Amino acid sequence: MGNFSYVAPLDLEGLLAVKAREKEKALLLAGGSNLVVYIKDRLIREGTIVDVSNLKELAGIRLEAGRIFIGSGETLTRILESPLIHEHIPFLSESLRQFANPLIRNMSTIGGNIADASPIADSAPLLLVLDAEVAIAGQGGRRTVPLKEFFISPRKTRLAADEVITGFSFAVPEKGAGKFLKLGLRRGTACAVTSVAVWLIADAGKVGEIRIALGGVAPRPIRAVKTEDLFRGQELTAKRIAELAPALKEELSPIDDVRGSAAYRRAVSARLLARAVRLCAGMEE
Repeated sequence: MGNFSYVAPLDLEGLLAVKAREKEKALLLAGGSNLVVYIKDRLIREGTIVDVSNLKELAGIRLEAGRIFIGSGETLTRILESPLIHEHIPFLSESLRQFANPLIRNMSTIGGNIADASPIADSAPLLLVLDAEVAIAGQGGRRTVPLKEFFISPRKTRLAADEVITGFSFAVPEKGAGKFLKLGLRRGTACAVTSVAVWLIADAGKVGEIRIALGGVAPRPIRAVKTEDLFRGQELTAKRIAELAPALKEELSPIDDVRGSAAYRRAVSARLLARAVRLCAGMEE
């Protein structure tokens, strides 16, 4: 650890000062489930470890003017166990139970999972279908970025070198239903081969509004906007859903790797989408 130093800022101002000074060399430590692995595997060889685990400005889950705000330092366990989340968006708490295992969920923070910009980050499709925004702070001021515009490529985002994520917000859905499905090679801590999240608003037996997001099928988590357009206004029948879902394959750009081929990912994603839409529509499996 000779190439690393350690600092624990007392507040957000202190954190932003460190980021302004160290920029990319400031390595934020909250749960450490990603950072510790990167250091151990020597993917990161030097820098200043910045302990943000006790910063109150990055904590909290609250409802403000019809929007839910989740601090970037909140762990996945605290989010899925939050009474506020259970009451207003149970889809999120139910879906986060598929994230790794309890030990990892107790450590991993929502901010770390998103900032890592992994194509298979489980929390990303969930927040994408909720049309979430990312709250960002730097010494130059604060700004928000729609999550659908935040990811660029693996481990690369719209976050500037001197900025940090302070939280995420989304409007409380007034209607609709959501479902998150993922396929891994095994249970537990397995990385997803592919994952699909859907938020569906039905209107008189038809698709009124739909948002579809996926992980593991492109260099970044994505919204499948072309497939969404195809579904809108269509009849919510098992037959029509089965006809529309395969169109998703044309919107994906997966790779071949040890977890599955590109062709397999496309096929599985289309099947998961069809099932998720059926479940959102209340169709029994």
